[in-house]
Amino acid sequence: MKIKYITLAILAMFGFSGCNEEYAKVPFSVPVDFSNKGTVYETNFQAPWNIWGSWVKFALVARYERDIELTDEQRSIFYAIGSGKRDNIPIPKEENKYFKFKVTLTPLGWASNNVIILTGHYYDSKVIRHEFKDGEKIEFVVSVPLYGWGTAKNIMAADLQRLRNYHIRVESLEDIELPKDLILEFGINRNSTKR
Repeated sequence: MKIKYITLAILAMFGFSGCNEEYAKVPFSVPVDFSNKGTVYETNFQAPWNIWGSWVKFALVARYERDIELTDEQRSIFYAIGSGKRDNIPIPKEENKYFKFKVTLTPLGWASNNVIILTGHYYDSKVIRHEFKDGEKIEFVVSVPLYGWGTAKNIMAADLQRLRNYHIRVESLEDIELPKDLILEFGINRNSTKR
């Protein structure tokens, strides 16, 4: 009888939900074409164990096929996407294109609904802190530039309970024209920066 209770305690500690639902294991990324308004990606996932803390990064990854040789034009576009510069000159804000996302994060099971979310990026020193408490719906709209913020663009970083389960839903609110052959992915990873 004692072993049964110890086993249940260990399962509870490591996020056992008591059902057979599948939760994506972090890190992962999946192809999603967010260039079209109304595109939705959603999944259940388990927050990872991370020695550096409980922060998890949600990113939009822009890339070209891995097994093709890029043309000079593609290399130039890829550099501009990562650096926010064209011919080493910053792309003006008015000329940049922006993804606009509606993000909904739902704690599942025993996961706490007290969550801190950071949006924006340190590249332009405009990180915004959102705090959600006491059952408040975790939902917000965020803009992410096509040019700048690197090629793995931060949609948000969230302070989540390790090994707990969550549901993420990301919806594209606007159409955006992409460079030819550019591939978009949505990824979730441990955040490697200590906070």
